[in-house]
Amino acid sequence: MRIYPITLRYMQQPFSHYTWIEADVERNESDFRPESFRVKQDGIQNLEHLDTKDGWKARSEWVLRSGNVFSSVEALQAAELKDHTSLGLVKPKIIRRFYARKKSAEDRKEWEEHRDVALKQRDLFVDTETKTKDLVFMPVQYRVVFTCDDAACRTEHDFSILDWGIYVLSRKMYAQRGASGAERAVIDKLEELMNPEAHEPYLFLGNTKAHSHNFMAVGLYYPPREVAKASKPDPQMTLFR
Repeated sequence: MRIYPITLRYMQQPFSHYTWIEADVERNESDFRPESFRVKQDGIQNLEHLDTKDGWKARSEWVLRSGNVFSSVEALQAAELKDHTSLGLVKPKIIRRFYARKKSAEDRKEWEEHRDVALKQRDLFVDTETKTKDLVFMPVQYRVVFTCDDAACRTEHDFSILDWGIYVLSRKMYAQRGASGAERAVIDKLEELMNPEAHEPYLFLGNTKAHSHNFMAVGLYYPPREVAKASKPDPQMTLFR
């Protein structure tokens, strides 16, 4: 389910990833994607948080249900053509690399236009300070190159990564280490989280209403392999618990 708008930073009871919530929702009739709902965010109540015990068992029982996981990007795109499915997980067979792409002046202009529209609609902001205080244009876009774990897929995919936690980390690292140091730190973290020797890496894929057949990585899922030994995380780099 995709629910919006949610101004997480201003909620009285902000919630973290993998938290059950109770809320009033209704289908967003202006969005043809079946997973899209509007939520009355003032009434959101936090319930149970799904922890990472037993190899993320509580999370995986819900996240990796058969209807959520697709064998390939092509399978997800076929579902989109059939019934407008717009969210799904794909398990890469091989992750070739993560990299950072510099954004253009046109990218910045488009971002500012979208921000200003959202400000007027109050879909993302609740006060004018937010325009300069909370949202900062990131000059890079992180991307992943991978192949699917499906014999029918013969394409190497190159997708943008829109995971919010990655950009929070990037913003923090930019402030501490500058551009080149920040980009290297974020890529190192992506490689660590999605390392197939230690984790079972999945990509949460989603699309936009305007470009429904083009998917991007909107999140990462990386439960540990049973044999993997958890190492002590760098507190500077821990965002995903």
